[in-house]
Amino acid sequence: MARYFVARSACFVPLIAMLLATSAASQAAVPADSGGCDRVCLRQALDAYLAAVFKHEPAAAKLTDDHYATNNTAVVRNGEGFWEDISGYGELQRRYFDPVNRTVAYLGLLKQNGKDAISSVRIRVDGGKVSEAEWFVDGTADPQRMLKYPPPEDALPTSQRSSRFYLISMANNYFQAAVGHDATWIPTDLRCLDKDPNPITSSLRHADVCHDTFNVTTQRTKDMALRRFPLVDEDAGMVLGAAVWVRHAGEAAPDNVVNEYFQVANGTFVYIWTCNYQLPKGSPVTTGWENRKGGIYR
Repeated sequence: MARYFVARSACFVPLIAMLLATSAASQAAVPADSGGCDRVCLRQALDAYLAAVFKHEPAAAKLTDDHYATNNTAVVRNGEGFWEDISGYGELQRRYFDPVNRTVAYLGLLKQNGKDAISSVRIRVDGGKVSEAEWFVDGTADPQRMLKYPPPEDALPTSQRSSRFYLISMANNYFQAAVGHDATWIPTDLRCLDKDPNPITSSLRHADVCHDTFNVTTQRTKDMALRRFPLVDEDAGMVLGAAVWVRHAGEAAPDNVVNEYFQVANGTFVYIWTCNYQLPKGSPVTTGWENRKGGIYR
């Protein structure tokens, strides 16, 4: 079982408070008479938004007046960034839905300058309009990795699903294992017996979820900063975790911003799919969302 943020350090008390406050705030943010936005509504909003992006026409998208968007952490004005170089769907498309947060995410391949690129797109829908758009497009990674081990597109059987709180706990336990170089934060994964491990996560990540130690990252990783869990799809067992792998001073590898999609079934990890962006050396640690109005846990 996951540790559910057991009190091995006082620093985890605020984390529990954050999770409870986030859940309460998310539910309070959807008045009973607002109609919310269910999975069908969220899918329609995402598809319409992406269609506008593919046409390079922000005016065709339903955006709120305070719409906020980032592209690989950089704040994007309408007509810039992904509005210019994203033109259509790639070979693989997945969508995940969080009616509680009125949030939907696309994970898969998109056409960037005519070529498939591993992409993560998260939008939030308020009053039928898109108020937030968070984009990560990794044009350097090999799309074949994701095609070989595609993310799931079907709902889990009810018996294999976990609660919202548990899914967030599992994702954060993984991040904490990376910080503490201690894989006992996460439960053993039966996929460890696979002869052909999932390459989308890399051999190191495979060792991580196989309950191996995180000691190999001791000299590289200082922190998992600015953690957020903006989407939880309980039907699919999928939780989106955003964070920055902060490296120790003098480490050659740059800080790495990630959108990590964790699938949990029967209480344990199945796979992890990742979309990365490496921050330029010497740049501030940022996801582009820590200064967003309302706080980074929206």
